[in-house]
Amino acid sequence: MSERAAQRRGSVAGNSKAEATRARILAAGRTVYGEQGMHGTTVQRILKVAGISRPTFYKYFASAPEVIDEIVQSCNTEVEGLFLKVFAQPQSAFYDYLPVALSGYLNWGRSLGPLMIARFRELHDVSSPVSRYRDAHNERIVMILHEAMQAHGRTPPDSLALKTLVQGIEHLGYQFCAEAEHTDMPRYITVMARLCVSMLGQREDWEAMLASPFFSRLMALEG
Repeated sequence: MSERAAQRRGSVAGNSKAEATRARILAAGRTVYGEQGMHGTTVQRILKVAGISRPTFYKYFASAPEVIDEIVQSCNTEVEGLFLKVFAQPQSAFYDYLPVALSGYLNWGRSLGPLMIARFRELHDVSSPVSRYRDAHNERIVMILHEAMQAHGRTPPDSLALKTLVQGIEHLGYQFCAEAEHTDMPRYITVMARLCVSMLGQREDWEAMLASPFFSRLMALEG
């Protein structure tokens, strides 16, 4: 690919028509990738869904994998932004963020439809090119959680505990979107909350959480 071609594909800022076409390609790519995965996502399938010509596609992207690459990175940014937004809101205690963060994550995943499932599977498949983004993505979420705890005067647990929590929540989110009904959300939030209790808290934190109506209800400690 020539430098000029690369420059042309990236030159959409400020051009509303070009931005709209590029967004149309990405939206089609999300649909195809969610249904077909990496190996089944082709330029031809994207063209069919987007309703554009091949020359138009190549004005913006060099290949189908390039579209997928941007889609996965965009999804990762959406998740990180979701948690940043949650923790930016004022709360009296750090643990008050958890119900909002957990339900927000599950609702976000559900809103993606099949894309959530394809993204999770390929982030965890070392043979997939997009798997290279997983570690850095999870590290950023760990850092968001670490900084949020510090901002509330909490002492963050060991990084291994935070990584374990992030990976566990990630997997439960995938299970919820792949296997569960939307009405099963309270059950999944219960399991996620228990994971949070075990990974985030010291003894005094556990006692404080179990005294809260939200956590005591989820832990089935109330009648």
